[in-house]
Amino acid sequence: MTDRAKVTITLTSDVDGEREHNTFSGEWFRKGSTVFIRYEETVEGASGASAEVRTMIRYRGGELSLSRHGAVESQQVFVAGVRRTGHYTSAHANFHMETETKLLWMQFGDFSGEQEQQTAAEAADQIVPTLPMLLEWHYTLVINDEPTGEFRIRLRAEEEVS
Repeated sequence: MTDRAKVTITLTSDVDGEREHNTFSGEWFRKGSTVFIRYEETVEGASGASAEVRTMIRYRGGELSLSRHGAVESQQVFVAGVRRTGHYTSAHANFHMETETKLLWMQFGDFSGEQEQQTAAEAADQIVPTLPMLLEWHYTLVINDEPTGEFRIRLRAEEEVS
């Protein structure tokens, strides 16, 4: 396994019971025990035309950081059991937010269903992160001290087959 690979990313999100499923091509790489996933997505821009957003996910030692740049600018940080501040800016909205993370776990390698899910802290103790990789986090989005949504995100990254 190399420290860098082109991957297929399957992203499933459940927001207050509304489920969405997306697939992206991207890049997975690691530096030591830090794992990065990078991909681009297309969103509706200010004029209604399609616009690009570059997303970078970084996982290290029980902390997940998600940054988006382009038509949407945002920064979110997730740590199980902790509330963290972030921000969101687009042509339609601009606000500070907080994420209250209820669950953050990841799993490397075979997903045959025989392995137990690991918390992110337990996964950090693994020697070498590998592909495929499954990452899941659940959180409440808080804006102006008011909960505004319950999010359940599941990301799977698998090496692209040439």
